[in-house]
Amino acid sequence: MLQLPKTIFAPDHTGAGQTMVDSGTQFTFLLGPVYTALRQEFVEQTKGVLTLLEDANFVFQGAMDLCYRIGSGSGLPPLPAVTLVFEGAEMSVSGERLLYRVADVALKGNNNDLVYCFTFGNSDLLGIEAYIIGHYHQMNVWMEFDLVNSRVGFADTKCELASQRLGM
Repeated sequence: MLQLPKTIFAPDHTGAGQTMVDSGTQFTFLLGPVYTALRQEFVEQTKGVLTLLEDANFVFQGAMDLCYRIGSGSGLPPLPAVTLVFEGAEMSVSGERLLYRVADVALKGNNNDLVYCFTFGNSDLLGIEAYIIGHYHQMNVWMEFDLVNSRVGFADTKCELASQRLGM
């Protein structure tokens, strides 16, 4: 659990700092201080497992500044899960949903390496004052919205199985 003050997650009087579930946004974005803490922890937990992309000028899609070099054909190694904790609900992001392969990036030196970027970004770099859960982290998650009671629930699922059972 990241040691962050609870106040960092509370929206201010203007509404900045709210959390949105957005199927139109690809990745998940966190406000600067939260992103920085998560980024540091992920880097620490993957030392010796992943090789950082050492290019300070490379920022994927304007806000994804944590990228790695991974040998082609080697696949992704086991990665630590990231769990988003809400009042009464948790959403776990793990495995291949943590890193996204950036297509068509030419690397200097070893041309067999591929670039993968962390699927959490810094919303401050986008000029957005909100936490946004993008559709990449909504894949294979059953989401329930209780509008009457202002609650949301998450459950891991396999979408292809759910659609079969629901006759879709």
